[in-house]
Amino acid sequence: MHAGEVTQRQIIRLRGTPLALTACLAFVTVSASLGAQVTATPARATPAAPAAPKKQKVVDFTGSLGFSQTNGNASALATNVTNKVKVTLAGWSFQQDLAFFYGEANEKVNTNFWNAGLRGDRTVADRISLFLASRYDRNVVQGIENRFQQGFGVTVKAVEEPRQKLHVAIGGSLFSQQLTEGSVAKVSRAFPAARAAVDFRRQLTDLAYVQQTAEFLPAIGDTASSYFVNTESAVVAPLSKSVGLKVGYVIRYNSEPPVRNSVQLRAMDTFFSSGLTLTF
Repeated sequence: MHAGEVTQRQIIRLRGTPLALTACLAFVTVSASLGAQVTATPARATPAAPAAPKKQKVVDFTGSLGFSQTNGNASALATNVTNKVKVTLAGWSFQQDLAFFYGEANEKVNTNFWNAGLRGDRTVADRISLFLASRYDRNVVQGIENRFQQGFGVTVKAVEEPRQKLHVAIGGSLFSQQLTEGSVAKVSRAFPAARAAVDFRRQLTDLAYVQQTAEFLPAIGDTASSYFVNTESAVVAPLSKSVGLKVGYVIRYNSEPPVRNSVQLRAMDTFFSSGLTLTF
């Protein structure tokens, strides 16, 4: 029976009934029929509210520490300290990083390496930013007492996904260096260089990741035959939400290393490290 219709049987039952009561009974009959139809009609599902976007962290900090010591017939000491701090504010990004490796064997220093930097980035378009950077290096074993680098350039976020990223940077740098006593090199104390770099990171889980960075710095001008290649590989496995185990491998290559006391120094130094890392 459709809504608004009264069957013949219902009409017969209403005959002989006062008009007012008849109207009331008819209204009740129609209302009951409409109510049954509304009950039978399935309710439409309320669309789920869109997930709130993940809030970006303003400050990111990562630090690691490794240490080993050997005593007895031979003595050796090795330590490494690294840290990275990144602050993000309204299109600006400021970064500070440090890597320190120190080692002794039989009471003789065989590793003394510092690498620290400051960098500021400004987003100018979707996935494109400009940067200024300043860096300090010290690698006594390779004949570098002090080396300062002032750089600039543009970074393109070629891949920017939740699980992986690939950033490509091009620009230039101005080097100023001081060699260790008794060391000489073909490159001058101050020289310009071009710069190309990549930074790749793959998130394995929410806390574990692998990261690979590399930069190529060819000298410009009268030292055009000289170039530097710097790379860093890292794997981090979590032990808890904030603490993990980090394994790293750093390469520093100088195509024309200094000559110290008439001895040609090696072109490449490598640093392998492992230790605990703290992230928050």
